[in-house]
Amino acid sequence: MVDMKKLPVTKPMITSWQWHATLFSILSDDENAKKWIFSNYIQLRCYNIQEIFTGDDMLLADMMPGSSSLKQCPYLIFSLLTKAQIESYCGNIIDFIIKTIDLGGYVYGVFDEAKILCDAEVDYKFPHELFIYGYNRDEEKFYVGDFTFTDHYSHNTVSFADVERGYEVITASDDHVFKDDYKGGRGLYVIMKNTDNVCYDVDIELIKQTLKEYLNSEDTKDHFRMLRNRFDDTIFGIKVYDKVLSQIDKQLHADEPDFDIRALHVMYDHKVLMYERIKYLMNHGYLKYNQETLDEYSTVVKNMLTARNLLVRISITNEIEACSRFKTYLDAAKEKEIGILFKVLAELEDK
Repeated sequence: MVDMKKLPVTKPMITSWQWHATLFSILSDDENAKKWIFSNYIQLRCYNIQEIFTGDDMLLADMMPGSSSLKQCPYLIFSLLTKAQIESYCGNIIDFIIKTIDLGGYVYGVFDEAKILCDAEVDYKFPHELFIYGYNRDEEKFYVGDFTFTDHYSHNTVSFADVERGYEVITASDDHVFKDDYKGGRGLYVIMKNTDNVCYDVDIELIKQTLKEYLNSEDTKDHFRMLRNRFDDTIFGIKVYDKVLSQIDKQLHADEPDFDIRALHVMYDHKVLMYERIKYLMNHGYLKYNQETLDEYSTVVKNMLTARNLLVRISITNEIEACSRFKTYLDAAKEKEIGILFKVLAELEDK
């Protein structure tokens, strides 16, 4: 009998960042969790940061909740364990992960994926979040979800030895997950499903409020300033379209064009979720079923997908002249989305 265990995962509905891909790998198909999912992920935001690996200026775009979603979702039980605790409880990282999975816990944290990808010793690190959902003792492999091993997010396997090497070399300064939580230190997260009972229902008031903030580009983060200090340069809502377009135009016309498509991945995922949210609200009686509205919003999704794919193509072929078409698709998505969401909001407010 094979000594192995896999916790349930599904193909995630969205994958733009590792934290979203992880949450949706665990919860995408759960009906209770959808009540929280479709009450959230409405607002977009973006701001400039230094890219953690290169130090280059980067426009970070994300939905709300962002990287905090794993901690904030009521349909997940979330624990933070320091490296010292892990070593004290289990002695080594391999035993810790196996015991955690045996108890129904997924493991999430920063590993040096340069050590996982390269057999030879390398003089650089590639700290990146890894999602671990199973093990096979006979083959000495873990089942993981990640972007690094293929050109898109996928569920794959990594050897025990590579996971151990990738974990041991990460320092507190490398562990951007702990740093982003303003907790410092080094460690891992344990995530368990909490979906047996309804602990969060569809929040129509929150949906209406956040739709207004999205359409009016209002500052949603002000609701959460008790948790952390504010950035001064954050852009919200519909204005994210303009900021992303401006940033990409700057990249396209640089002396050495640099193609960072991550913001477009986020925006495409945002449209996928918005379409699914509208359909969900219709199917559950919060909105009247209207196929025309769904068909119209599907064109928003298609335009955003086309814009994203066109930028990928430009990055490969260097056909800079195609960037004018890119703006056309983005502007069409923006205009149509505004019209549809104002109608959706008006119907929700009439109830």
